[in-house]
Amino acid sequence: MSMFDTILDIIDDKGPISMPELCDEINDKNGKADIGQSVQIADVEAVITRKKDLFKVQDGSIMIDPNKDPIRLRVSLGGHPGPWYKINIDFAQQHFHYFEWHLSRHSNTKILPKRAGNLAAFKRQMYRYCIWNWLEFYEDDGLRLEDTYWDVKLETKGKIYKMKGNDSYPKEWANFCISLSKLIGKRIC
Repeated sequence: MSMFDTILDIIDDKGPISMPELCDEINDKNGKADIGQSVQIADVEAVITRKKDLFKVQDGSIMIDPNKDPIRLRVSLGGHPGPWYKINIDFAQQHFHYFEWHLSRHSNTKILPKRAGNLAAFKRQMYRYCIWNWLEFYEDDGLRLEDTYWDVKLETKGKIYKMKGNDSYPKEWANFCISLSKLIGKRIC
């Protein structure tokens, strides 16, 4: 696991934390202090500085910016004649719901989701996609025979973001879909 992922896990678990405590937690989690390879404050500061848009330092404590700390995520996508997917993820309660429906009798409805993925791993990936920076609307101006519509609603501790599109996507969309597919256990886009 990268130091960035470790920092996210620790802050998610413990809440706002001081730099020395964060270093101690990273070293405990990685077990490197025992073999003389401990993480130093400068190493952690470098990660925090590189990701300064995500982290906030307040009163000597490091936290995730409340406008970027997810509580819930709703994703809906599909096109005519289907299938349509809706995924509701509640990070606070640590569960998700996945719905799929087909409007065509010729759709393959026999493929069931495999084993569900890891919600904590999905949350760590979400920080990399910077959903809060996506545009509100994406649309392909070209000729479309079959439209694929999608909308995403991200509720954070400080703000709600709503994005949607019609056959056009943010650059992170493909990786976002891969992460969603791993979470629900079925390829959806």
